[in-house]
Amino acid sequence: MRKILLVVLVLGIALGGGYAGYRGYLSLRQAHLIKQAQHYLTEPKPDARKALLSLQRVLRSNPRNVEACRLMAGLSEAERSPSALLWRSRVVELNPRSLDDRLALAQSAMVFRDYMDATNALEGVDQAGRKTAAYHNVAGVVAAAANQRAAAEAHFLEAARLEPTNPAPQLNLAVVRLHGTNTSAMAEARTTLTRISSSSPALRCQALRELVVDAIGSRQTNAALALSRDLVQQTNSTFSDRLLRLDVLKGSQNAEFKPALAAFQREAGTNTAKIYELSMWQITRIGPAETLAWLQSLPKNTQTNQPVTLLAAECHTMLRDWRGLNGALTNQNWGELEFVRHAFQTRALRGQDMGGAAKAEWELALKTANGQKASLVMLLRLAAQWGWQSEGEDILWTIVNQYPGEQWAFRALAQALFAGGRTRPLMMLYSQQVKRSPSDLGARNNLAMTALLLDAQELKPHELTREVYGKAPTNAAYVSTYAFSLHLQKKDAEALKVIEQLKPQELQNPSIAGYYGLILKATGNGAKAKTYLELASKAPLLPEEKKLFDRAKAGL
Repeated sequence: MRKILLVVLVLGIALGGGYAGYRGYLSLRQAHLIKQAQHYLTEPKPDARKALLSLQRVLRSNPRNVEACRLMAGLSEAERSPSALLWRSRVVELNPRSLDDRLALAQSAMVFRDYMDATNALEGVDQAGRKTAAYHNVAGVVAAAANQRAAAEAHFLEAARLEPTNPAPQLNLAVVRLHGTNTSAMAEARTTLTRISSSSPALRCQALRELVVDAIGSRQTNAALALSRDLVQQTNSTFSDRLLRLDVLKGSQNAEFKPALAAFQREAGTNTAKIYELSMWQITRIGPAETLAWLQSLPKNTQTNQPVTLLAAECHTMLRDWRGLNGALTNQNWGELEFVRHAFQTRALRGQDMGGAAKAEWELALKTANGQKASLVMLLRLAAQWGWQSEGEDILWTIVNQYPGEQWAFRALAQALFAGGRTRPLMMLYSQQVKRSPSDLGARNNLAMTALLLDAQELKPHELTREVYGKAPTNAAYVSTYAFSLHLQKKDAEALKVIEQLKPQELQNPSIAGYYGLILKATGNGAKAKTYLELASKAPLLPEEKKLFDRAKAGL
């Protein structure tokens, strides 16, 4: 027996060692392939195809390899493929505490004008990360893009304070002020940008770009022509800088415009990143029809590249060319963006009133997204873009259920349900939130209020309102809910005493005024009640609230 145990022990050690050795081999192999991919990308003539093959081998054996996902994101960004957002999101999921990865996701999202992903990426930055200049610079850019100038200025001021010798925050701050309404601040901003353009080689192009945009906006044609000519002559200028020059030529009806556009179209013909930039420029400046015609004139092997097929699909959609879209999408495969292709296919089928086929295609889009958060967010954005409220709500429910940490999804869903007057689903959402965060007083108050409106006594709303009020008796919303609970229990004198603890300006808040009006009427002060019930009509209301207040007003 001892010999058998010894043999088993030896075999166990041998097998364990063999497994550990195998895992070690895999780790070394993956490290070698990543190093190989990095070499392909940094050699004098980068070979993206070979780098991609190396990274795909890594990810087949270990889909959770963070560095491989980062490099895949970089490759996708270089091609201007929206799949970059999937890879950046994947990196953040694997490495959620990394400030650099969250900022990279936000910056990538801004390239594709995806403000939702950019904002969500920044929301997850911890307190230590929020104290860095890098965070404030990116947060400022996102806020500026969302037209939140005050927030953008605050971020850039903090970045400048943290890095007083870095001219980048000063440049960003000048850009925000340049788009304001204070004429003296605008003049100072122009001076700052002009100084940076001449004193900081690294930021010269960026400063010149902003000065060109300002000259275009101010209709200073000669200045715009001169500045844009200077910009494109810089050794580190980009293709997008030449497109900015094209803007100036078009706006000034310059004879150089048409030959310059034709030259750029030839130059971009086989470069996916340039095709993306030129297409986006053409869609907004010339129109989707001309852009689609150009895309369809490209070499066949270029037309089948994923970013190009997506651009063509966008053009077909803008033109409402549903048959053309349907035909263009048939027999294609968009790789990691295949779920997006199915979504566009759904749009094409709906446009042709093929409801059954469209429903099946949308289900396929959801199935192909495979519950991945970044994929679901892409589908959500498309649903919002196309006005598909029901599909958008379904996706938000999925994100809320599968990714409870994504508070933006909860807020978006609550807002959608409230706007749609969907009180019962809203109550279910608040109930779910309370189960996950029992100490969240706001969630408990919202649950109590919706339960009171629906008379959902199984949730014990009167007890819930009393508990919430007891823990925060000065919170106006909680006081109002508790007073309403007392009113429903026919304890109107007590309800009046509770709600009149609030300040006069709080009682005039439309979301509270209606409940004060109900209680005033119940306690015999109809004249005063009418004033507050009228105030309530200025607030967005749930159907049950509107019915309550309308009924109360009718009796006055």
